[in-house]
Amino acid sequence: MTLAKNILFSFLFFLFSFSLNAQNQKQLVKVGDQLYGEGDFYGASIWYKKALDIDSTYLDIVFKYAESLRGYNDYAKAESKYYYVYKKDRGIVYPLAPFWYSMMLKYNEKYGEAKTSFKRIKRFFSKDKKGYHYLKVMNELKSCEEALKIRRDSVLVDISNMGSSINTYSSELGGTLLNDSTVIYSSLRDEKMQDNNIVIDTSLYLVRLFKGVKHNNAWELDTKLDEKINEPGYHIANGCLNAKGTVFYYTRCDRSYHCKIYAVNYDKGTWGSPYEVKEVNMEGYTSTQPSIAEIEGKEVLFFSSNRTGGKGQLDIWYAQKNENGSFTTPANAGDNINSIEDEITPFYNSKDTALYFSSNWHYGLGGFDIFKAHSKLTSFEKPENMGYPINTSTNDFYYNIRNHTALITSNRKGSYTKKGETCCNDIWEYEILDTTKQIYTTLEELNRYLPVRLYFHNDHPNPRSTDTLTDLNYFTTYKEYTKLFNEYKKEYTQGLAGDEKEDALIDIEDLFSDYIDKGANDLQLFTPLLIKELEAGKTITLTIKGFASPLSKSDYNVNLTLRRVSSLINYLSEYDNGKILPYINGTALNGAQLIFIKVPFGEYQSIKTISDDIADKRNSVYSPGAAFERKIEIIAIQANDTIQKALDGSELEKLPLLTFKDTIIRLSLNQTEKQLKIINNGEAPLKIFSATFSCEGFTIDLPAKEIPVMEPLVLNLTYHPKEAGAKKCTVEFLTNTIPNKIRKEIIIE
Repeated sequence: MTLAKNILFSFLFFLFSFSLNAQNQKQLVKVGDQLYGEGDFYGASIWYKKALDIDSTYLDIVFKYAESLRGYNDYAKAESKYYYVYKKDRGIVYPLAPFWYSMMLKYNEKYGEAKTSFKRIKRFFSKDKKGYHYLKVMNELKSCEEALKIRRDSVLVDISNMGSSINTYSSELGGTLLNDSTVIYSSLRDEKMQDNNIVIDTSLYLVRLFKGVKHNNAWELDTKLDEKINEPGYHIANGCLNAKGTVFYYTRCDRSYHCKIYAVNYDKGTWGSPYEVKEVNMEGYTSTQPSIAEIEGKEVLFFSSNRTGGKGQLDIWYAQKNENGSFTTPANAGDNINSIEDEITPFYNSKDTALYFSSNWHYGLGGFDIFKAHSKLTSFEKPENMGYPINTSTNDFYYNIRNHTALITSNRKGSYTKKGETCCNDIWEYEILDTTKQIYTTLEELNRYLPVRLYFHNDHPNPRSTDTLTDLNYFTTYKEYTKLFNEYKKEYTQGLAGDEKEDALIDIEDLFSDYIDKGANDLQLFTPLLIKELEAGKTITLTIKGFASPLSKSDYNVNLTLRRVSSLINYLSEYDNGKILPYINGTALNGAQLIFIKVPFGEYQSIKTISDDIADKRNSVYSPGAAFERKIEIIAIQANDTIQKALDGSELEKLPLLTFKDTIIRLSLNQTEKQLKIINNGEAPLKIFSATFSCEGFTIDLPAKEIPVMEPLVLNLTYHPKEAGAKKCTVEFLTNTIPNKIRKEIIIE
């Protein structure tokens, strides 16, 4: 065969192979589209993934794959795929890619990154400022801020999975406690599911109502409810029994999830004939998730519906039962409860006269959060978020209380699943604590705010000085810093245009709102709690670290960081007309003291990519990276009623302090070893007990002996992963200081 024929043959074979692959890819996408349309998002994702394995460059398929991943709650993978489309397309053809990328950041608990991303993408929807997506973006900007507060102010409850007898690798939801040892719940599982919970074709599954019982403090599946209720060919869910135990309410949905509320009479173990509760159903609309309560002697049925007259999509409605057994015309729960999005799974607790429900609009941690609103039925107060860990960054709904036990439904991590760690819903439980008891001591409240980070403008306070003290207090320097907002925007965007300028402006906005302002706000919240501890007679030791950007020599920067620490001490001394001053100077009548451990780093920990060129003010002074380095941190609190002076006048207890040379541990893709430079910057010998990694493949050599004060040391880190590739990990060191856990980020790229 001649060379020309060889080339022609090879070319024809290439065309044939390309055509065959293109046809196969189209067929795979077609199957994925069909499954997606049927609501089988997991099945659709498999076929889209096969299509991308042939050619991964088609953004349309990547976007469909991301949508299917989101559809079955694989938030981590969805985030990655939406980001890929966003970066390739820049929101031109696929404006929902950046929108859902931002939402997935929030669902993955990356609240700071999510807020920044929402700021960047609001321009894609600003032409329609009354439209859903613009309103949602603006709402999420505030929601991300609130999420950080909610996450920090956690609730002291111990939430546990109800166990593998109740929960399966499919979805369980809507647990309703009939008494302390009986639960009614729904499950989406194949009727022929084997004991090993093998996932079969989810399109064949029907939601069914089951009963579970508690034996020896463990929940067990008892039986599936009567077929009169679990009607063949329909999804049956959301069961609840009235207070008298005579009427059972539930939802019946067709395979397209068009739902109506039904009821059945119940008498000593015998079921009557099911009937539709026509007063609360509306033809052509869905009514679902009934919850019956007794309020002031009358039965009231709460439910969720997208019927006409609502505020948004699914709203909370209620109807009172008349003496003749019928229900009044349903009333909407109103603006405080309902929004332009979904409010679902209502539950009214007569004991605390409060409505519990879930919403994906009110400020929360991720998807649906559970909220509580006190009510007199005709009026509902503004709802409050139930807090973490009752709520998580995943979906949390179906709140239900019986005596001292609460149930929730959630797809949080720890659920039983074979499709991804946040795929499927399980039912969880926790014991309701006696709210009359004090849950947190003030010291625990204080530790919630750590570290408190306070930021400073370049070379402030008292520029061009070698003093270690200042007469200024922190809030004076903070107010002067905020006046430079426009100057920072101007200098940092100099020479930029288009998206680069827009991104730079957002970076400066984030710097001031998420860091500089937040630090000042945290200090204002922290200080009254500090006073509580001191007034209780406890001696408090605060460990304060100081940092500086690398524009000046190290010895100058050490003095600068000491001036910054001094400004904080001045603020505390002057707070509330000198309320804390006696504790600082040791003259408090109750004998309590406020002691400071100062740790001035200078530029010891500054990021090496930050410019130290004074001529390059954009990067060395006005960049967020440089600004992040100019700070002090309250990193540790030690409170002790009994810390006194020894007979020789020395303090009885000192603290060690583990300090790393590098802020972030970085490895290249092929790097297998890394030396971590550390130093004990405290006042007592340091012990490192263990190191725990979030990713496999890491080992580290820890010192067998104590590390003396101010002695530098090198820790040898090795990395041999099973799978190569870029990733982010963490390592947590357990030490003998306070706080005793120190976490460092590891970036492999």
